[in-house]
Amino acid sequence: MQKKTLFGYLMEKGFITAEDAAKTAGVSLETAEEWQWTDGFSSFTNEESKKLSELIFEKNDKTKLGEILDKISPGSSELQTAMQTEILCKTLRMEWNENAINIQQKKPKQAAVPIRIYLPQCNERIPSSLKAFWETVEKMEVPCDIYITDWGMYSLDDMEQAVFQYCAEEMINAVKRGFSVHILTPEKSDYPEGRTVLRKLPLYLNEKITYYRLPADTILPANESWFILGMKTVLLIRVLPSEAPVATIIQESTLAQFYYNWTQLLLAETRPINHHMDDSDIIQIFTRMKSDVHPLMTVYFLESAPSFLHMPPQLQREVMKANGADESEISECQRISMLRASIRSICKCTQIYNGDRILHLLQQEKYQDAMLSGVLGRPAYITSEQLRKQLRFFLSETEHTNYTMYLPSFEMDLRLSQCGISIAVQEDSMTAVMDLTNRSRNFYSTDLSCTGGFSMYMEQLAKMVPPVKRSGNWTRRLLKRCIEL
Repeated sequence: MQKKTLFGYLMEKGFITAEDAAKTAGVSLETAEEWQWTDGFSSFTNEESKKLSELIFEKNDKTKLGEILDKISPGSSELQTAMQTEILCKTLRMEWNENAINIQQKKPKQAAVPIRIYLPQCNERIPSSLKAFWETVEKMEVPCDIYITDWGMYSLDDMEQAVFQYCAEEMINAVKRGFSVHILTPEKSDYPEGRTVLRKLPLYLNEKITYYRLPADTILPANESWFILGMKTVLLIRVLPSEAPVATIIQESTLAQFYYNWTQLLLAETRPINHHMDDSDIIQIFTRMKSDVHPLMTVYFLESAPSFLHMPPQLQREVMKANGADESEISECQRISMLRASIRSICKCTQIYNGDRILHLLQQEKYQDAMLSGVLGRPAYITSEQLRKQLRFFLSETEHTNYTMYLPSFEMDLRLSQCGISIAVQEDSMTAVMDLTNRSRNFYSTDLSCTGGFSMYMEQLAKMVPPVKRSGNWTRRLLKRCIEL
């Protein structure tokens, strides 16, 4: 069943017609009619929304409109018309269920006393307020959205490890049940630390968890954050004047709806930072990468083991033929490989592979290539002899002045226990992450904080490689030793 937007409700009640909306906004009648549904083309531009709001107020009873706005944000009817128009402008996209609101109004008022929990020095391992919020989530029926405003006391960049891990696991459990999670974060003056970047990966990669970046000039409440479960429950965390944090669980409908509406207004000003791409169209990922990279800056590639994408064309054909690929599949795979090679040819490139993993694969008769399996849509294998041919190709590549390959031990040198992901990143440019253990999970971002954080992390990893292993001579000697195994 389609759900109406506030705009759709206003059309239904005669506040505006589709014809007037189309004429005012300069769009087709079909587009204006679609705007009334949440799953239609309801994404007005800010300019269109402003024109429609002004038209609605110009042609209709201000008192009746004030009553509607009071349901959205209590006290709105007392504001000046210009401010009421602004509120309407930013809420036309909201889902509107008049019956649900009327039902809430008919219920007898209950004494809903917020649960307030003081957290001296914020040193409680897992704060009781967080546990209470996520226990409420577990009792809720789906669908329902969770909104997290990430600033103040419990910024996800600064959250203590145990607390962050608890919240991250609860978020992932929630999306498995059918919830969607929206995380709003403000622009910051510095990049997140490497450990923060890495531990956020499960959230970045999940298609039902979306990060939004607020513009730098957004006015935010000082030292305050909140989690919202639809319009039902709010976990409000703030710092008191004494600097002692206090957390409050709010389940009173009017106050909870106030924070929900405030979040919706903020959300209208944001931009998503993690764009998920269909794994079956990996060409799209590398096409975007090629268009976004800057020639004079270094692109970092981090992968546990070489994939078929880093092979010469003749060897690729040999591998794909051995895996039963037809000519169209071979053509598509080689096109992807050429895109990756072209990225390496137009800018500096630092490639980091796990030397221990390569040695391990050479001791097997054959092994499954996760990247090739994902592209072909079926298990695909590479033999140890084909890997040796690939390493011979690497020997020639390491001679290029704009290409650097490191083969450290992920566990001993970089303290990476495992790496089932492929990361390509360039500062100020782009970040592409593919989860090779779950081929349906990818994300791509051009957000400065995101790409800068990943790039800084990759620079840190490169510096962790022991000086002797950063030598081109050492890399070539290791490759030759692997080939002779």
